[in-house]
Amino acid sequence: LILMAIGPGAKWIRNNNKKILKFSLLILLSITINFLIHFFFGNYSLLTNLIFISSIFLVAHTLIDLFQTVKKEIKYEYPRIISHLGFGLLVFFIGINHQFSIEEDFNLKIGENKKFNKYEVTFEKLNVEERENYKAVVGTFKITDIKNNLVNFLRPEIRVYSNPETLTYEASIKTKKITDLYLTMSNISRSEYYNIRFQDKPFMIWIWISSFMIASGGLLRLISRKKNEN
Repeated sequence: LILMAIGPGAKWIRNNNKKILKFSLLILLSITINFLIHFFFGNYSLLTNLIFISSIFLVAHTLIDLFQTVKKEIKYEYPRIISHLGFGLLVFFIGINHQFSIEEDFNLKIGENKKFNKYEVTFEKLNVEERENYKAVVGTFKITDIKNNLVNFLRPEIRVYSNPETLTYEASIKTKKITDLYLTMSNISRSEYYNIRFQDKPFMIWIWISSFMIASGGLLRLISRKKNEN
């Protein structure tokens, strides 16, 4: 990540003390932001520290690079900048997702609830629906974010196919700007209880957006090369 930031300018960095100062300030900024994440959201490992610092460094450096490129109207640099920015964001959001995801596995029957972390999950009801080529057992779960006083409903399914006889477990997903909520359920044999698996995965949509930025940068580079060849 750090080499991706300093690599394109390595030749002129050797002869320019101002650029060395800029890199030093960016590293300091990255460490400061990482410290703030650590202070407000909890402890994490040394490796995670390095991932956050290096990805923030690449993002910050690329944004400065973008500003200078727009100012100088160096259009052929845009694909590289878009890809580098996308990669820095991708690694940062994957690190955030890995560190701050919430996963809980538990058993519930209709009418019961489970509290953990900042959530309360309530198993409200169970419906059986006849579909075109399968029967669906649909659970309705009320997900209460106690900390932020927010309520969402998730409806996972157990699908029963008759030909051939097959069971599938379909997750219910609630996609939001900051986090995605996932919930699956599976029946426990000879019991009125269901096994519930709940996940809160932060910044999933931003991981996809970052991946799209990387692909877009590569595609723009390919298009520009084709134009130059013609």
